[in-house]
Amino acid sequence: MAVNVLVPLLIPLGEQLTNVTQLMGGGSGAVAFLQDVYHVSVRENTKAASLIDLTPTVTLPGAVVEYKITEGNQDGAFHLDPLTGILSLISPLDFEQAQRHVLVVACRVGGVGVGEARVVVGVDDENDHAPTFPRERHETQITEEDDRHLPKTIITVTAKDGDAGEWGQLSYSISGDGITHDNTSAFDVHTTTGDVLVLRPLDRDPPHGHPRWRLRVRATDGELDTFTDVIVNLKDVNDNAPVFPNPVLQAAISEDTPKGALVVKAEAVDNDDPREGTNAHLTYSLEKNVVDESSGSPILVIDSHSGLITTALCCLDREKTQRYVVQVVATDGGGLKGTGTVLVEVEDVNDVPPRFSRPEWSLSVPERRSPHQVLATLTVLDQDITNNFSFRIVPGSGHGWQLFRVEGRSVGVAGGDLRPIEPLDYENPDHRRGFRFRVQVTDMGELGWSDKYHVDGTWVNLHVVDENDNPPTFTAHTHAHHTLPEDAHTPTVLSSFTAFDLDGGGDVVSYTIDPESDPGGLFSVDATGTVRLVGGLDRETAEVHTVLVWATDHGDPSRTATATLTVNVTDVNDNPPFLVSAREVWVEENGDPGEVGRVRLDDPDDWNQGYGPPFSISLDPDAPPDITNIISVTLDPGGDGGRGVGVVATVAVLDREETKCVLVPLVVADNGSLSATVTFTIHVSDLNDNPMTPAARTLTVYTLKHEEVVPLGQVYVHDLDEEDDAAKIYTWKHPHPGFSINVSSGHLFMDANTLDGRYTLQFLVSDPSLNQMDVAANVTVEVKHVTSHEVTHAGHLTLEGDPYEIIRQGYQGESSILERLMTATKAFLSSGNGEVMAWVDEAAEDDAVESDEDRIVEVDEGGAESQGVVPGPKQQRRWTRVWLAAPGVYNLNTVLLYRRFQLSEAMGVGVRSVGVPRCGRETRSCKSGCWARVEAGGGFVVVDAEESGVVGPRVVVRRGCGCQSPPSHRHYHTCLPNTCLNGGRCIPTSTGTRCICPYGTWGSRCKVLSRHFDGGEGRGANPEGGWAWLPPLPACPEIHLSLEILTVDQDSLLLYSGPDTPSESVILELRGGRPYLQLDFGDGEITLDLRSSYTLADNTWHRIDVVWKDELVEMIVDLCSGVGVDAVLSQNTRTSTPPDAHTCRVAARLPTGAHIISNAHPLQMGGLASLPSSKDDKDSKARGSSHNFTPFRGCIRNLRINKGLVDLGVVVLSSGSSPGCPSTDCLLGGLRCGLHAGCYGPPGALRCECDLGWSGPPSCTTSTTPTTLKANGFIKISLSFTPLPYTNVLSLRFRTRRDGGQLISLSSNWGRDHLALQLMSGRLCVRLQLHPDPAKCLCLTHALLADGQWHTASVVRHGSATFLAVDDGDGDLYTSSISLEGLGLLQVDPRQGVQLGGKVVLQEGRVSSQHYFEGCLDDVRIGGRSVPLPPTRNVSEWGEAVEWQGLDEGCVTPSLCTNTTTTNTTNTCTPPLACQDTWRSYTCSCGGGRVFDSERGACQDQDLCLFSPCLNRGSCITTHQGPGYVCVCPVGFSGPNCRLPDLGDTSLKMSVGALVVILVWCVFVLLLVCAFLLHHHHKRSGVRRSGGTSGGQNGVGKGGPPPTPSPTPHTPNLIHLHPIHPATPNGQAHSVNQNIADVDLLQMDAASVYSSSEGLHHCCTTRHQQQQQQQQRTAGQQGEEAEGSTNSCCGDDFRNYCYEGEGSTAGSLSSCLESCSGSSKFLGGFREVAQLLDS
Repeated sequence: MAVNVLVPLLIPLGEQLTNVTQLMGGGSGAVAFLQDVYHVSVRENTKAASLIDLTPTVTLPGAVVEYKITEGNQDGAFHLDPLTGILSLISPLDFEQAQRHVLVVACRVGGVGVGEARVVVGVDDENDHAPTFPRERHETQITEEDDRHLPKTIITVTAKDGDAGEWGQLSYSISGDGITHDNTSAFDVHTTTGDVLVLRPLDRDPPHGHPRWRLRVRATDGELDTFTDVIVNLKDVNDNAPVFPNPVLQAAISEDTPKGALVVKAEAVDNDDPREGTNAHLTYSLEKNVVDESSGSPILVIDSHSGLITTALCCLDREKTQRYVVQVVATDGGGLKGTGTVLVEVEDVNDVPPRFSRPEWSLSVPERRSPHQVLATLTVLDQDITNNFSFRIVPGSGHGWQLFRVEGRSVGVAGGDLRPIEPLDYENPDHRRGFRFRVQVTDMGELGWSDKYHVDGTWVNLHVVDENDNPPTFTAHTHAHHTLPEDAHTPTVLSSFTAFDLDGGGDVVSYTIDPESDPGGLFSVDATGTVRLVGGLDRETAEVHTVLVWATDHGDPSRTATATLTVNVTDVNDNPPFLVSAREVWVEENGDPGEVGRVRLDDPDDWNQGYGPPFSISLDPDAPPDITNIISVTLDPGGDGGRGVGVVATVAVLDREETKCVLVPLVVADNGSLSATVTFTIHVSDLNDNPMTPAARTLTVYTLKHEEVVPLGQVYVHDLDEEDDAAKIYTWKHPHPGFSINVSSGHLFMDANTLDGRYTLQFLVSDPSLNQMDVAANVTVEVKHVTSHEVTHAGHLTLEGDPYEIIRQGYQGESSILERLMTATKAFLSSGNGEVMAWVDEAAEDDAVESDEDRIVEVDEGGAESQGVVPGPKQQRRWTRVWLAAPGVYNLNTVLLYRRFQLSEAMGVGVRSVGVPRCGRETRSCKSGCWARVEAGGGFVVVDAEESGVVGPRVVVRRGCGCQSPPSHRHYHTCLPNTCLNGGRCIPTSTGTRCICPYGTWGSRCKVLSRHFDGGEGRGANPEGGWAWLPPLPACPEIHLSLEILTVDQDSLLLYSGPDTPSESVILELRGGRPYLQLDFGDGEITLDLRSSYTLADNTWHRIDVVWKDELVEMIVDLCSGVGVDAVLSQNTRTSTPPDAHTCRVAARLPTGAHIISNAHPLQMGGLASLPSSKDDKDSKARGSSHNFTPFRGCIRNLRINKGLVDLGVVVLSSGSSPGCPSTDCLLGGLRCGLHAGCYGPPGALRCECDLGWSGPPSCTTSTTPTTLKANGFIKISLSFTPLPYTNVLSLRFRTRRDGGQLISLSSNWGRDHLALQLMSGRLCVRLQLHPDPAKCLCLTHALLADGQWHTASVVRHGSATFLAVDDGDGDLYTSSISLEGLGLLQVDPRQGVQLGGKVVLQEGRVSSQHYFEGCLDDVRIGGRSVPLPPTRNVSEWGEAVEWQGLDEGCVTPSLCTNTTTTNTTNTCTPPLACQDTWRSYTCSCGGGRVFDSERGACQDQDLCLFSPCLNRGSCITTHQGPGYVCVCPVGFSGPNCRLPDLGDTSLKMSVGALVVILVWCVFVLLLVCAFLLHHHHKRSGVRRSGGTSGGQNGVGKGGPPPTPSPTPHTPNLIHLHPIHPATPNGQAHSVNQNIADVDLLQMDAASVYSSSEGLHHCCTTRHQQQQQQQQRTAGQQGEEAEGSTNSCCGDDFRNYCYEGEGSTAGSLSSCLESCSGSSKFLGGFREVAQLLDS
């Protein structure tokens, strides 16, 4: 230690000596070292080594030099050779003692000269010491689960190393328990200090914890290392609840088990330390124990220490309870509990005797049953399951007992199969009398048949039924032959075929003739088998008739025998000759007289009998003079091989202008003198031999928006010649832009972009062949635009007459048939804008009358027909199709059909058909139904009729197979006139459109779902009763029709579809309060009658379902629930059984064939309409229906056909009927349900129920709080009530972007039966499992719901019938399965059977599968009762959340736009688009209230007020926030869109948003007023100081304020209301002027809640006009205009828009204040402020 201290101290001293030596020169001049200081190094522990050769400089030649060490070699470790000067190491050095040694050496020459130098020997270190710990094991103790002050040091381990240099620097590392290579390690060690740290709380207990943690710490110097063990002991805390290794313990005991018998041992495990207090000391108890109902005593008990469960009473009853489920609880000393379930199965003991299900059986058995066939199963009831039934027939018990045997059944229902020992034969008299005997059964008790307690008996009465096993037998011949002349008289008896039946039916035989053997119906057979000739024979048609006569018995199935009758037909001369060739010829006019044709004849009679040639031909002697004067006919006897030929010739010149066609009557006769008159036609062809005269044509053109030119037909000039068009030349007199003409053909064309209007065109027509030039021809073109939407909804008529007659003007300026049609139609329309457009389509030939409905202009799906021109009188056609369009009218075909006879009378022509048939010729063979859709096909149809013409778009009818037409691309992507029904307002959104619906409507399209019928009673009612016409039933082979009715009438008509005669008809009635259905597809009538049902005429809502599919038609009442739709079910009902199917359900087989209602007749509801006609029409009575139905009185709602709800609103054509149902309207009943509630219940028991997502009835103003379920989230609910077994109703709201997951599940004990709602591939599905039936899955296949939006879902189950609806439940958002099979009972376990979110299936006590839902759930209701959703609510009145995981409160997620910018990031939005968060997703858009202008490439403000979103004449104010607007509601209405009627309240209703906007603007105006007053004060002060004013008169100069108007009286209120008419209780005004053009912002009428037109008029001037007005105005003019404009609209917006203003610029407040009605009073000075702002 001393050496180590001295050496550093000596080193500086040596350096000083060296310096001194250097100053002295290092020696004498005789000898000196070469260096003053030598440096050398050596590794420590080196034993001996030569270090350096110290050779000096000697000046004396030959002198001897001596060397020695003078200093620094105290330890003798160095040696300097005195003669050579070599310095050597002779003993090892130790680096840890001294890192260097300094030696002073001297050299001497002859004792005279002395030289000195210093040698520094450095010692290099070696790692010669390993680190060591003071002990091999360290141990410490900490408390488990201690999370305080982490990380913290629990022990420090220090190692030592003998090396002093770098090898003495140690580093520490650790390994062992809890050490991982990621960030989850439990321990760590400080690398330099050796502090051992605990990083996280430690678990002492299994399965993942350790009571002792073993660590190993390593210390190393870089080469050498050492280790020590660190033991960390954990002190136990009571943090583990007891756990049952098997959570479900199963045991079985016999039902006769005595008291105290062992059932099972429940054993739990506690992972805490048993040595640590009482942490692991367990005590057992039973919770939810089962109790004997008779005594109230528990059935099972448990030993609190051992866990042994024993019986607490004797003799259980398995027939009463087959299974017990109890919960065992293990509690440790710290109070922690663990639960397990004990499932005790009660084993059966044969203690119940068998009993036949009937005391006596009466059987009717067909004969010919073989011994292996079962005649009947005699069912036995025995609640035991250990039965071994044995059956016997009591010997001698009755007639025929020995002919039968009874065998026990091994599978299926318990009972015995009754079989015959020998075949039964009805023809055997002994069998025919029947049998009676007694059958006994025993369950084979201990004493067998001797134990009478276990024996039961029943009587069997068996009647043998005759089978039709023999066909009829003819008594005599089976073949007859007759020969008859073809003119034989009728009726003539030909033969008789008599047959009898060998079966028990006797002689009951029916006779018919095979229709294929007698297609003409010439023969008949009567009931005795006598065949007669009843029709005229014709040898030329058939010379021999082979008639098959069928004799058919009345058995089931019937059997037939056949007899044959052959009839030969002989000829008579009954056919005159007929023309064979040259029936018509063409002759040029003005030609020379001469032969024009030779006529040949033929005769179908038998020439061998003299009934043929030679023939005679002559001109009819009775022919008129105009024929005999120009035609001659002669006979050439030798012509045609001697048969005779007629020669027809002209004897005068023919002129086409006088006679276009000559019909020559010819008298022809055969050799038998049978004659007839035939016609020979001579056509006269035209020559250009008449001059033209000036003419004018008026042309009406209906155009579509397209890019092709429009053909207008040919320019008309009066010319008697018809085939000289090629000789004419057409030129313009005054060319007109937008029109062009073909100079050679005269066809006129119009540009596609020609605007609507009236155009006068002038042309000149020349005919050089006649030297006639420049004849005037004028065309007046009236252009009207028709939209494709109007074409799609166009009405269709087929009229009698050709197109020429339809559009031709009448004599003396009379209107055409088409004009009379438009005038009459306009008078019959009550909706729309009053305009009717009509154009003519191509016509049908006269021979197509039978199938005219199929001859609409049709094209294939591949493309449309080209445009064409229908000529005028050149081709006479009988039937013409007319298309009518009326903007704003969407039931035009219905109106036309209803007014059909009146239209026919107004036009003076017959109306053959209305509407487009759905099933054309190309789709009649479709088995899956047919559909038709009207579209604009491209091109135009031109119809010319001399002075008039019509051009219209070509209309095509697309047809296809299936129940409905494929969806069109136009649906709901943009606002169309009929997007929103019943007065709803369509608003564009970023994803499509949205409807703002009036009060009383439903769903996304504002449908009205209920309708009231007065039944012909009451003041002003229709005496014939009310009725409504709905769209026709779809042409589908599968129809599910359902509706709900409310009535007190026992007899009435509900629905009628079909013509007046019941062919292809559907009729649904109430007869005696029970539903009655009559169905006819044209192949036979089917009736369904539920006479055994309870009455539906009890003034409560009842549902009727009618389904036909798969050869079966079925009718169901109230879905077999036994109660009405709105019946209030008891909450305490614990059991329920399905009603008797006979009282609620009836079915029948359909006839084989097509089951499609192909006609397009309207579906009539509530009654039959009597078509109106003229007063003078004597046949008006006959035009009504031939049926006599009682009209319906009451309400009908929720009419659904297949998936779609039928709108019963304003588009329905009706009489004595109105939308809604007053008796069930809560508002009319004085009950106001609020914006977020619905009205439910029958009359007298109305109630408000909150919509999903809202609570607090009846106002329902409190929104519910949703719950977010994470990836592994679920909730288990324990209900405080038991759901009904037969009926379940589930409803909830959900939101997700995941395609799969379970939302809710109801299940029985252990999940055997369940009802689950889940998402599968983004589609919502219902899964129903009711054992023993297989599971059924019902999905919304066409609706993808994983879109991040809130959706409402509803599931209704009645037995096995299931209904699933999402949102408004219309169309693709609804599906159903109406199957009602089995009992359909689901015994929901109220304690364990309800789960939300994850699907967890337990099998053998372990979780086997999981199906988690990730998203949000809200307002979950079971049977209308809300269940709690943790973490917000854990307990409610109807249940408690007993277990959950993975939940968050609310439904808020971080915005994805946080990292989405308009720069180069992963999610990029290109400017000007910005990121908009859409809940777990985002979109790039302009934001709320703004739209992207693709032409300008910029975002611009969107004024939603242009779409009139405020109902009931509410005023719209545009904003930048929320939906983009706020509504100021008039008197009597409230809500965000003024939707809800508010009876009894006369104050102005504003939404919160409107109030906020008004408040902000008031503050803004106040600030402007202050600023202006301050500025005006300073200016006036400056004027006073200057002593005068400048500019203008009356104190108004340039830039100065406008003059202040005269004061007006005002009230202290900001707004003074002056209601025009108070609202009636149903929200309708007493009187509404439909022609209101000016609507005050504050003074308004209360509009009808069902009105589709609310009279709101928008005034707007263009921005250019506003700028011009602004430039022309002065400050004084503004004030005058403001005072004078009292009737103009309020046209102002807080932003720079013009959508209402008429006389001021956008943003002008003065225009609103001054131009609105003067009855509105404002604060004094507010008008002045507005004028200042305008300036």
